[in-house]
Amino acid sequence: MRDVTGETLIGTASRVEVTHGVLQRLADMCGADLLHVKGPAVSPELLEHRIVDGKRTVIPRGSTDADVLVRPDHLTQFESILAKHGWRKVASFNDGSAFGHAANYWHDLLGYVDVHRQFPGIDIAPSQAFQALWTRRQRIDIAHTLIHTPSVTDQRLILLLHAARSGTTNHPDKVRCWDNADNQERRAVRALARDLDAQVALAAAIGELDQFRGHRTYDLWRHFSTGDPSRLHEWRARVRAAPTRKDAVKVALNALALNRPHLRMDLGHDLSRVDVARGYWNRTLKASQEVYQVAREQARTQLRSRRRKGHR
Repeated sequence: MRDVTGETLIGTASRVEVTHGVLQRLADMCGADLLHVKGPAVSPELLEHRIVDGKRTVIPRGSTDADVLVRPDHLTQFESILAKHGWRKVASFNDGSAFGHAANYWHDLLGYVDVHRQFPGIDIAPSQAFQALWTRRQRIDIAHTLIHTPSVTDQRLILLLHAARSGTTNHPDKVRCWDNADNQERRAVRALARDLDAQVALAAAIGELDQFRGHRTYDLWRHFSTGDPSRLHEWRARVRAAPTRKDAVKVALNALALNRPHLRMDLGHDLSRVDVARGYWNRTLKASQEVYQVAREQARTQLRSRRRKGHR
């Protein structure tokens, strides 16, 4: 069985483990604090267990790339050492996602790594959040390298916040980290979410988002947790989620620009002028179609409303 890169799943798992080990050694070289999240860094108690040959066996969490969270104050030195050791940035923080949380790097031998400066859903200051996670960190061995991971409770919350962006209400991480958790574990996660200002995202993961209907990030988490495919809805939610008016203006302006790094990754080669022109054309066409659909639905709603009033 092979993954999207053509590797066997066993080969992919080994490569990702080696990548985590290499990233930790680079962090040690430059003095950067690094927390490894998801993939092979997840604690066994948060993973799937099956009976294999009569024995209870831990099933590793599938991953095709590595994810690390860097202390924000150490980000510059860590990115610098990545560049010196064959890593190429293919998507900046601003290009990576609606949350601007991670930059994406590529290495010809090791593949992709997402370098996080914050984790989506945690809304206290990134430096403060990292320090809270770092204080409770634990050490494990991956690829013959001692790495740092968040505590089990911190991991449980992080995986739930990740599940909140999955577009499904029954994500495996949500099932394992919440549905299968006992009351004490759930209380600990809720308390942690309060401390990290992550209550809205947690609510999106566990089906309680309606409790935060008036929150500025409500529409954004509803968009991602329900799998809404509309880019128009996404950008409108991103504008509403912006903490200041200045940030909202920046988001609105970014909505007009073509995400060239993502297009480059989709096409698998450097962009030509034709690629850029085609990208803008496709973007404009999709936006126009969505605006037309929204306008048509609004017109239908108004027509139904007038008809109801006419029957009174």
